[in-house]
Amino acid sequence: MGKRTTIQLALLAIGLVVWGYGQRIDDPSLRLIGIAFFALTILLRFFRRSGTHHEEQSDETDSDA
Repeated sequence: MGKRTTIQLALLAIGLVVWGYGQRIDDPSLRLIGIAFFALTILLRFFRRSGTHHEEQSDETDSDA
């Protein structure tokens, strides 16, 4: 599992705990913070990964030809 996936899972877990606690004690600000963590996790999905991994793969395929 990659570093990025680990970060996303951690943010998702934090969001779930904060949202659940806010729901339990009926605190709207904690619920919104938990939802913000969920939203951040979803937004991270749309950011491109670093280009170094793709460049390394293309260099390897060029040397094989």
